[in-house]
Amino acid sequence: VPAVIVTLFTFVTTIMSAQSCGQTGIDPMEIFGLIVMLIVAAFAQIAQVKLFFIAGIVAVACGLAGDVMNDFKAGAVLGTNPRAQWIGQAIGGIVGALVAAAVMVALVTAYGPDAFGPDKSFVAAQASVVATMVSGIPSVPWFVGGFIAGIVMYWLGIPAMMIGLGVYLPFYMSLTAFLGSCVKLAYDKWAARRDATAGLSDEEKAAKDAAFQEQGLVVASGLLGGESIVGVILAFVSVGLSLLG
Repeated sequence: VPAVIVTLFTFVTTIMSAQSCGQTGIDPMEIFGLIVMLIVAAFAQIAQVKLFFIAGIVAVACGLAGDVMNDFKAGAVLGTNPRAQWIGQAIGGIVGALVAAAVMVALVTAYGPDAFGPDKSFVAAQASVVATMVSGIPSVPWFVGGFIAGIVMYWLGIPAMMIGLGVYLPFYMSLTAFLGSCVKLAYDKWAARRDATAGLSDEEKAAKDAAFQEQGLVVASGLLGGESIVGVILAFVSVGLSLLG
């Protein structure tokens, strides 16, 4: 029964992940993993370790589905060969699994398992939530209330996914995103005023705005990716030094 539930709901949640990526650019794969885990726990008595595995399987499947959909959208815009892109995605999925496992082993070896969690070196918000939910829903009324509120907001056209992620993520992450949005909004107003005084046409303004948005995405992605890459490099250096004595 648990295997059937996981298989069926993985198909459903991967579709939801693809839709979420298309609508918001965010893939809440951990949340889908938790949902399936809770459903399985409601129908069968399973050890907590296996529940972790179930949440991990669903989360990884949803993450890969959302990433693939984003990549195929970019490929369609750029005119990429779909068959060649599919082969590349298959190779990337296999290689990515091996690399991710190696990186995780390096991080745990270098920093220790106690470095992961709230108020630690690695916040690991998703893992903390999974650890909490494995033991059962802390507050059933709040869980049901949030579930109903999400449905109502979806029907009203309110971005429930974004609001839920804002509640779910640590405050400093939400605050950083808010500050970045404020900077972007201030720059847009300044650029529009500057373009108006420079006498640019609407087409020229649109071209300049598109170029800035692309540059801003590159810079923001570099900051996020760079921080993660540096942390992994430091972990490998630490592991290497420990092996050398």
